[in-house]
Amino acid sequence: MNVIDLLVTIVVVTILVTIVLAIVTYVAYKLRLSREPSDLDRSEDGLRYFVAYPPPGVTFDAAATPTETTAISGHAT
Repeated sequence: MNVIDLLVTIVVVTILVTIVLAIVTYVAYKLRLSREPSDLDRSEDGLRYFVAYPPPGVTFDAAATPTETTAISGHAT
């Protein structure tokens, strides 16, 4: 096997693997789209992954959101 045959084999295998991965990715994407949304997806407050937890003794307003300067600097300006 000379160098040209080796390079052609590498290119063909790379193309075939890329096509197979594209098909697998597309099928996984379609399966993800077709699944039913869970109850967490329909939450009223819109927080799917995070739950607000206030420290003990601190009142917490879930509707209030910090400003960008408060979140960055740690104190209100």
